[in-house]
This record gives sequence, structure tokens and C-alpha cells, in this order.
Amino acid sequence: MKIAILGGAFDPPHLGHAIVAQELLQHLEIDEVWLMPVYSHPLNKALLPAVDRLAMTKLLETEQIKVSDFEIKKADTSYTIETLQSLEKRYPEHEFSWCIGSDMLADFHKWKDWETLIAQYPFVIYPRGFSSQDLTLKVEAAFKLSPLPARIQVLNDADITITNISSTRIKTKLKKHESIAHLIPVEVQSYIKTNHLYER
Repeated sequence: MKIAILGGAFDPPHLGHAIVAQELLQHLEIDEVWLMPVYSHPLNKALLPAVDRLAMTKLLETEQIKVSDFEIKKADTSYTIETLQSLEKRYPEHEFSWCIGSDMLADFHKWKDWETLIAQYPFVIYPRGFSSQDLTLKVEAAFKLSPLPARIQVLNDADITITNISSTRIKTKLKKHESIAHLIPVEVQSYIKTNHLYER
């Protein structure tokens, strides 16, 4: 199978994640999207316990959108290059590509062995924020590659649904006791409320 991986903290998972996953299925020649929560953040960001983030992310699953606990099972900081190397060995029958949002380009040079990553593995860059204009140029600048090789796909189609929903924005609203009903699936919202998450 051809599988696109959408990694992240999923702290919490939200409708933006669901939109991106669905758009990947529609715009790429792939069979599944795997949502892959990290165990701990490589850049040392504070996160909810992995068990809660995994449980919430599983509420986004569909027939073609799956949740993988591959990095969580490692119980340590995961680096994308190590994850992809391990996935290749464990699932030689699958073809994997790694999807990142355009908002991650500014810090991409901080990723472990980032030059090796983009030299050896397929990447998909998805527009985040408000526009996909000049996205290819921004990717070329961030990756220091011009033109981009075929294994790096930039989703800048005019009909791509772009969202600025973020977990940070959701947590800010929760602290202010503002509604997040339009930003997060009802099942995730119920999980947050039942388990008293993000209350401090």
C-alpha cells in the first residue's frame, strides 16, 4: 500500500487534522493516511500524556484514516528519519511518504539529519494558514533545493482546503472558557470534558 504519514503532537487532535488527512486522500495516489502522535516532542514542548493524545486521535479514524502508535510505543523522543528507517524495515511491502504543514518549514533545519531526510524519502508539504501562493518557492528555500525533486510534492492546488486551526489556538480558547465546538470533533470535545483535560 501507499501510505502518507501525518505526524504530530495531536494535543489535542482537531478538525484541521481531519481536513488535511481527507485532502491527502483526495489529492495523492495513496491508499491510507496514518496519523502518528509523538511520544515526546523533539523540540521539548510540553505535551499531555501519550495515552490521552492517542485515545483522542483514534476518534478521528475512518476506513482510510488510521492511527498509528508506532512512535508512542517507542516510549522515547522520536525523530522522523529514525521512524521512516524503522517503518521501511518493518513494512517492506508499503511505500511511505511524510506529510508536513507549511508552518513547519521555518524550523525544518532543526530536524535531525534533515538533509538526509529530504534526499532519501518522499515528502508532502501541505499549505497551512491562509494561502498556498508561492508555496513551492518557500519549500525550495527551506529545503535548499531548486527545482524540487519528484519525491517532494507541494500541494498548492487551487481547490485545496486550507485551515488555520491549531492545537495552540484550541488550548487558548479552553483556558478562556470559549467554545471549541467549531474546531474539534464532538467525540474529542467529550473526551476532553470527561477527563478534565486542559483545565490548568
